[in-house]
Amino acid sequence: MPSGTLAPLEFLGVGTAVVVVAFAILFFRLASRFDPKSATSEWLNEFTLERYAPMERLLDASDFEFLARRCPDRPELAKQLLAERRSLFREYLGLLVEDFNQLHFLAKLMLVHAAEDRPEFAGALFGQQVRFYFSVCLIRLKVTLYPLGWTALDVPRLLHALERLRNELQAGLKTALPDPNA
Repeated sequence: MPSGTLAPLEFLGVGTAVVVVAFAILFFRLASRFDPKSATSEWLNEFTLERYAPMERLLDASDFEFLARRCPDRPELAKQLLAERRSLFREYLGLLVEDFNQLHFLAKLMLVHAAEDRPEFAGALFGQQVRFYFSVCLIRLKVTLYPLGWTALDVPRLLHALERLRNELQAGLKTALPDPNA
């Protein structure tokens, strides 16, 4: 093999390393989006998934099709609407990540203050965090590729992960955390 060329296995190894490093950087950036001071049991009691209901409709293709039918001579309107909605969707996704991180922080706090060690819960929590961030990365990629026709976004899956984590926390948080007034 001539020097200066990469063998297919070397190329695959370098590609894999780049993907792993990129995901690690994204994981760190996503995991650092929250304010630990606001992660309280009051916040948990007030937390609701209803604020994310618009996410499921923001990129609904029927709106863009309707606009194209109503104004066939102005395709730039649909492009502008799509750009604005993609931007709004990304903002909602950022808020969703912040709320997930708040919930995740509370779950870790619950583990630290638990009366007994629960390594299986800690492992499940880490696995859920990795799956959530991976899903967020995929959705961000799909939102970027949306104008090219990739329109399948799995928002309910992310919301379900948040809801499941919130429910677990609400069930165990009351007994796991010390009373802040004590």
